[in-house]
Amino acid sequence: MDPSEDTDRNVTPGLSEDEVADFLRARPDFFERHLALLSELVVPHSARGGAVSLLERQVGVLRDQLSIEKNQLAALIGKAKENSRLQQRLQRCFERIARTRDMAELLDAVPRVLQAEFGLVAAVMQFADHTAKDVLPVKALVSDDNESAALVMRRLSGKVCLLEAPLSEETADLLDPASAAQAASCAVLPITVRSDKPVGWIILVSSDPEHYRPDLDTVLLEGLAGLVGATCIRLGVS
Repeated sequence: MDPSEDTDRNVTPGLSEDEVADFLRARPDFFERHLALLSELVVPHSARGGAVSLLERQVGVLRDQLSIEKNQLAALIGKAKENSRLQQRLQRCFERIARTRDMAELLDAVPRVLQAEFGLVAAVMQFADHTAKDVLPVKALVSDDNESAALVMRRLSGKVCLLEAPLSEETADLLDPASAAQAASCAVLPITVRSDKPVGWIILVSSDPEHYRPDLDTVLLEGLAGLVGATCIRLGVS
């Protein structure tokens, strides 16, 4: 047997590879005191199919790590910019909602500004038939006998919002046929006033199935629903 064939198993008689590894791990400055070894040791290089010096391999590893970190940083910057744009859009929505003077204006402003700012297929704001008829236009009321409306109201009870992709049958029934045909995902926000029980809802409809994914963070949607509810109280809904 060629003695060199045994070098992979034992670097030094009586010293195992694990012991060598532990030795180097405990002394991270070892190669600083033995610089010549960096150019003498060789390690496999999967991309090249050959062997390179330890120093070259370290440079390659650091280069790969730097590339990964650059990509991660770019993703974080992209997400931060996206969040900034989202906050600006919501601010414009909030300002428009806060300026409304009556429920008729609110019912016109909320769908229009949300649809424009977020590129939605539709934004629908509706109320249960028994809610504040003296201040709500008839077109905004949905009959208490409407089974789809009743089911949506039950589902919203105690919830901050519903996210659907695709839409449930009862939610789709509350939309006009053209909007329902284009809908791939939606958010249903409860409108609450004096109690936790919803008196109405806002349906935000998107043609993108990823827009309102079930795992979406709903904090901003909750804020929007809260503002609309507070505005309804200010305008006489109780």
